[in-house]
Amino acid sequence: MQTQEDPRWDDLALLLALGRSGSLKRAAEVLGVNISTVARRLDAAEARLGVHLFDRTPDGTLPTATAERLLPYLEGMEQAAADFSRALGGIETEAEGRVRLAAPPGVVDHFLVARLPALLERHPRLHIELLSSVDYVDLHRREADLALRTRRPTAGDFVAARLATMPFAVAASPSYAAELGRLRSPARARWVCWGPSLSHLAESSWLTSQVDDAQIVFRCDSMTALIEATRASVGAMLVPAAYTQLHGLAEVALTAKLRASVSEIPANQLWLVGHRALRDVPRIAAVWTWLREQFAH
Repeated sequence: MQTQEDPRWDDLALLLALGRSGSLKRAAEVLGVNISTVARRLDAAEARLGVHLFDRTPDGTLPTATAERLLPYLEGMEQAAADFSRALGGIETEAEGRVRLAAPPGVVDHFLVARLPALLERHPRLHIELLSSVDYVDLHRREADLALRTRRPTAGDFVAARLATMPFAVAASPSYAAELGRLRSPARARWVCWGPSLSHLAESSWLTSQVDDAQIVFRCDSMTALIEATRASVGAMLVPAAYTQLHGLAEVALTAKLRASVSEIPANQLWLVGHRALRDVPRIAAVWTWLREQFAH
């Protein structure tokens, strides 16, 4: 009774080359060995598998009926091995390629763009696409790979990390802050504020409840425009406290009573959100780590 062993990978390549070429010589050329090596390996393979697969005839090395039944499986295994190699080659092992990051315009303009060179120096094969908008991109539809948001998602297969919790402060240009001194009442200052489309935000609602419309001398829906107006001494502005550290801005000193009132405005939170399935992809992980570093202090 013949014993049968599991096939070896090199046996399968040999049998496939013989089945396609029908000749020991041509199979030897395909495999890069000599004819005697092919003949010896065929004998050994047939002995291991316990079946007769090829007949040596004057017309060539012809497959038996058994070999003809097995050849489609060999071709399938060859295709699977090729697919495996392609898939392996496509697996990202280094941080490279495009990462689409959605973030509020103020964060993009004042905290991210100037710091991008350090990220790209660390990972020179990365390409960053910043989606700067107050509107939420749809992560479900893969409109972005990562997003910075003011609220943690409550649905979807996402991972999230809180980057910052920022209470509000009053910012002004250094000269206007000095002019105001320790501010006792919002009515004693000129203000810049969100325009109508963002007037529902908590800081805008607080300000409009504290001062007459005449005190709000500039309104705009652009965070950058509001900050530039503040730098230009157009007025003071309610901002998350981190913005008071920007060049050309200073935090306005407040009396204890006014500080307590401002502290009633819900603090801004900033969340980093991404797809759970992509979290460990090197390019996503690299940007995730970098973002956490930027807001660590």
